[in-house]
Amino acid sequence: MLAPAYNDKVFINCPFDDDYRPLLHAMIYSIYRCGFFPVAALSEDDGTDNRLDKIIRCIRGSRYGIHDLSRTEVNGNNLPRFNMPFEAGLFYAAKYFGSKSDKVKFGLVFEKTKYLYQQYISDLNGIDTKAHKNDPVVVLEKVRDWLKTSSKRITVPGNAKLKKDYNEFLTRLPIILEDLELELDSLLFNDYCQIVEEAVREKLSWSE
Repeated sequence: MLAPAYNDKVFINCPFDDDYRPLLHAMIYSIYRCGFFPVAALSEDDGTDNRLDKIIRCIRGSRYGIHDLSRTEVNGNNLPRFNMPFEAGLFYAAKYFGSKSDKVKFGLVFEKTKYLYQQYISDLNGIDTKAHKNDPVVVLEKVRDWLKTSSKRITVPGNAKLKKDYNEFLTRLPIILEDLELELDSLLFNDYCQIVEEAVREKLSWSE
């Protein structure tokens, strides 16, 4: 895998459970296909490292950040999940209180239903969230539109091209996994990223 620069890295702050996997995979593909690189706490595995320290390093080293606040519902113990809002707060603080490079950060805030966040984190009133409706295709497009607008890069493909390429990739994915003797249900974050990165690089080389 390539070593991305600060201006190319996108920090992903979202759930990593099985139910969220289709959204995460669409998000990762969109990031790579648009010419950027995803990073997350799952990118590293050091048993002696603190998880919060990993997250801070990811935020510090990334110009862009995606924050999904759609999973704040209570669990079996009637307690809400605050990890995603907390990490979004760290990103927001880095942008406003950090170094010169931090002040040019861009964030995308996802939720399932538009403006639902106002009921549980009203301090964010006024920000422009994006609703994904638990639809991977919506995630694919929203991430693309945000990266295009924020970066102004002319190399970002259009949504029609992006969706076509992603559908082709999904068709090939079972064969790729079989060749690598990997299973989708137990696929590591870095394994999927490497598969997507190589698939996108191969796709782009065909079109040159």
